[in-house]
Amino acid sequence: MKMWSRGLGTTELRMDCRYYQVKKSPDSDNVYIIGKITDPVNWEFRVTVEPTDIAGLTKLFFNFSMMKLVFKNLHRYILYLINRQKYIDASGADLEAKVDTAYEQMMNRTRPSRLRA
Repeated sequence: MKMWSRGLGTTELRMDCRYYQVKKSPDSDNVYIIGKITDPVNWEFRVTVEPTDIAGLTKLFFNFSMMKLVFKNLHRYILYLINRQKYIDASGADLEAKVDTAYEQMMNRTRPSRLRA
């Protein structure tokens, strides 16, 4: 998957969902998607999916073009299931802890910085 944003200029981020983890939030009904973007940057990320997002996500996934793409490439999902341990191992066992730590540091403004004196 590719992602582009005006803030990135001409840069497109390449995302591979096979390496991402889905975790339930212990404090709410939210679900986290945790992963790492490695091309052309090296960023960990966490996407929070809230109950209010379900209608929009359902609309996206039941779009005719999306459904056609899924059915046309369903064999790729079967191959993923066969090889999924490879993706689990490659995503790193400590990814969730690393992302959670970085998130808390950023939100609490306690992240170490080389720019601080």
